[in-house]
Amino acid sequence: NFVDARLYTDAQIFREEPEKIFERTWIIACHESELPAPFDYRTFRHPSGKELVVVRGDDGEVRTFFNVCPHRGNTLVREPAGSARVLTCIFHAWTFDCRGSCTGISRHKEGFQDRLDKRDVGLRRVRTAVGYGGFVWVNLDDDAVSLADFIGDALSTLEPLLQEPLEVFDFQKFVLRANCKLW
Repeated sequence: NFVDARLYTDAQIFREEPEKIFERTWIIACHESELPAPFDYRTFRHPSGKELVVVRGDDGEVRTFFNVCPHRGNTLVREPAGSARVLTCIFHAWTFDCRGSCTGISRHKEGFQDRLDKRDVGLRRVRTAVGYGGFVWVNLDDDAVSLADFIGDALSTLEPLLQEPLEVFDFQKFVLRANCKLW
């Protein structure tokens, strides 16, 4: 049996893969060592094209959110990494805490009177799990199986290595304009 060559070059297949594959699987977004302290964040462009922000909360929990303000869809975090007690949208200055809750709406009373409650406009959370060597895994599908069920015993031969503390000590980003299946 041969793999149909269209799998590597067909534009329609490429358009379907983000939704049908990448949005439904666990993907490594970063390593927890990149978020050493509360309020540290790291942005991540998901293979589906969605922009995410991974944040270590004030409680130490690592959470991921869509990197978009729920008000007008503006990008919240523009730097690839940093630390911020508050994420502020530059469009209308809405603010969000490290747990994704909306903490401030500029000119709230004048613009919305009593029609909008900030408890209803928090950041959209993404399923996140930290494991297997401290990697931060994300899944855009709220109904996907757990990370442990997804991995199963696939990493069992690496288990001794994954017990050692791992750390990212340098980060570089390269953009390759290429077919990801053939480059």
